[in-house]
Amino acid sequence: MGLISEIPELKDVLAGELAERGTWAVASVDARMSWPVTAQKVQYRGVDIWVLPVTKDNYPGIALNLRASGKQEDEAEGLILQFLSTLSWIENGGVLVEQFTRGWRPEPARREKRFGFGIQDDFDFSYFPEPSDEKAQLALAIMREGRGLNHPAYAFLSFYRVLEVAVADGRKRGEWITAHIERIANPQATEIIGKLKADGVTDIGEHLQKSGRQAIAHARSKPIINPDDPRDARRLRAELPIIEALAMLAVEEELGVKTRQTTWREHLYELEGFKKILGPERVAAIAKGETPGDTTPITFPQLSIELRRRAPYKALANLQVISLEACGPVVALVAQSHDEYFRFRCHLDFANERLHFDVLRDIAGKDDGSAECAERHAEAERFIYDYLCNGELRILDSATQALLSRKDAFIPMNCYVNDEFCKANIEGWLAKAQERRSKAVTMQAETPVTTT
Repeated sequence: MGLISEIPELKDVLAGELAERGTWAVASVDARMSWPVTAQKVQYRGVDIWVLPVTKDNYPGIALNLRASGKQEDEAEGLILQFLSTLSWIENGGVLVEQFTRGWRPEPARREKRFGFGIQDDFDFSYFPEPSDEKAQLALAIMREGRGLNHPAYAFLSFYRVLEVAVADGRKRGEWITAHIERIANPQATEIIGKLKADGVTDIGEHLQKSGRQAIAHARSKPIINPDDPRDARRLRAELPIIEALAMLAVEEELGVKTRQTTWREHLYELEGFKKILGPERVAAIAKGETPGDTTPITFPQLSIELRRRAPYKALANLQVISLEACGPVVALVAQSHDEYFRFRCHLDFANERLHFDVLRDIAGKDDGSAECAERHAEAERFIYDYLCNGELRILDSATQALLSRKDAFIPMNCYVNDEFCKANIEGWLAKAQERRSKAVTMQAETPVTTT
């Protein structure tokens, strides 16, 4: 990954589609997480949503073109809030909306603060759940709010409300907390749990409910959280990691929305798109090493092989799948470019939920002596170089740009990436392309013209 860019001016951001006149709904946000310094367009629930970057004089934000989307104001603002709730969930950070504005261009509100932002190149939207269940969406919204609050009591109350959404029955909620308290993996939370037990707290769930939730929400009987007592604020701030961790577990296990960390551990994203194409019955049989009973012909889309944060590679775009061959639980997939210059191969290991790819063996090309072919070889060499430099492999449906498979950043093992050698390979093929093109022009000029 390259160096993070500097914070831009808003005028430099409002270019291309963002410069087009429209009726824009814009949420100016206060984000308690790193925010991009580049604009990103994302398809969310069927409409285009824009992430507006941190700029020097304006808030970062989220924008939606009402005219293009066909949405009314309230509907658009609700969609933006849902988008922010999911973004907060996958990024593990809070986001609060400072204000909504509307205008002919997507311009967030101005602000005085120019420093102190956490920034990154862009958001990774390869995992971005869209829960249809209203309870799950509500829980994500409350999580976003709780993570965005700089007030321990109200943040605590928000996280407890998530538990109430996920486990509505109070008695069962207490039992659920008791059953899950030992499953918390957050080191801060487990340390505080240990201290509470050492102090004689035997029922953590009851403690969180009475000394936390009730003490914050009510003032008619003790215990009561007193805003003027610094000990109350310190205790609640210390116990926040416990209630937040429990809220996260409840959203995952009771409401079915996984965290990004869980998807990373499971690695299901490596084969997810291919599973949808092959179908569950066929995949289940292959995973067991059996011959699938489903003999329906498989219609594969054309594939594009890309790397995150890298320009597309023409040599590896719009590839046609020409071979699928199973050997036990592993399927070898071979795809070829339309000009037949290059082939891409990978192995789909359904038993272990892994996509296997060796960049030095699974990209094969041929040279027909043309300038175009030499340019494609330069592109392939650029792909190899970029991949060796911690590239994140992505396989997309060429027509829809839907992500079918992705792998984590490649980490070279027992090898050294020679920058000069890799760059010389790219430049060498580009020089060949230029030489071949010049030669073709010369030959065309020297060809005598015959007349009748």
